[in-house]
Amino acid sequence: MGKPPRGRSVVILFLALLSAQMLLMSAQARHPRSGESLLRVWSVTAAAPILSMVHAVVSWMEHVWESYARVGEVQRENRALRQAVAELRREVARLQEEAREAERLRQLLELHRELPVRTIAARVIGRDTSVWFQSLIVNRGARHGVRSGAAVITPEGLVGRVIEVGPTVARVQLITDERSGVGAAIGILEETRAIGVVTGSNEALCRMRYVPGSEPVQEGEMVYTTGQDGIYPRGLPIGRVIAVRRGSALVSHDILIEPAARLSRLEEVLILLERPQEVRLPTP
Repeated sequence: MGKPPRGRSVVILFLALLSAQMLLMSAQARHPRSGESLLRVWSVTAAAPILSMVHAVVSWMEHVWESYARVGEVQRENRALRQAVAELRREVARLQEEAREAERLRQLLELHRELPVRTIAARVIGRDTSVWFQSLIVNRGARHGVRSGAAVITPEGLVGRVIEVGPTVARVQLITDERSGVGAAIGILEETRAIGVVTGSNEALCRMRYVPGSEPVQEGEMVYTTGQDGIYPRGLPIGRVIAVRRGSALVSHDILIEPAARLSRLEEVLILLERPQEVRLPTP
C-alpha cells in the first residue's frame, strides 16, 4: 500500500490541532451564570440521558426487590394464619365432641335415675361388627356386678345382651347379630296380636318373623320386647317397622326393623344389673 497523500496528512494534523485548541479553550472558558467550566457543563449535559436511564433501572430494581420482600412477608403471614385456623378448627371439633359426650352422659344419668332397677353405665372400648359377629366390648365386668344375660340399653332403646363376662370387661351381643333373638310385639303387647321374634342379619337392620300374615302391620309402627323370651324385660323399644313383605293366612309377614338405638355409633351404654318383668323407658 502507498503512503497517504501529503495534503491529507496536513488536513488531519490541522483538525487535530484545532480540536485540541477548542478543548483547551472550553476548559478555560466559564459559563456566564454558574461559573462552571464549559467542558464540565457539556460533559454533564451529554451524560444526563444515560444517568437518567441508569437511575430509572436502579429504581425499578429497588421496587421489584421491595415487592418481592412484601410477597414473602405476606406468604409467611398467610402460613401463620392457616396454621391458626387449623388449630382453631381442631379446638372447635374437640369442644363439639366434648359437648356431645356430655349430652350423652347426661341422658344416661337421667335414665339411670328414672329406671326402677339397678343399672351401671359402661363405655364401649371395642367392637366386632364383621360378617360373622355383631358385638361390643365394654369396660364393666363381674367386679361391677355385671352378669351374663344382662340386658344392655341406651336412652333410645335396646342394644343387646351380655354374653361374656370378665373381671373388668364384658362382651355385648347386638340385636343385629344373626344369632340374636328377641321376643317382640308390634305396638303395645296388651293391644296387639302381632307377636313374633326379632332376629339379626349381621347388617344394620333386623328382621321380625313369625308374625301371622292375617295381622295388620304398618310401616312406622314401633316394636317392643315382650319379656316372653326369658332374657329381656317387657316394654323396651327395639326399633321401627320400615318395610313389610306381607304374608297371608298361611304365611307369616317378613318385616324389616330399623333399631331404635344407633348401634353403629355407640359410645356409652347402660347395663341392667337386675331383670324386672317390665321396663318402660322415659319418653324423650
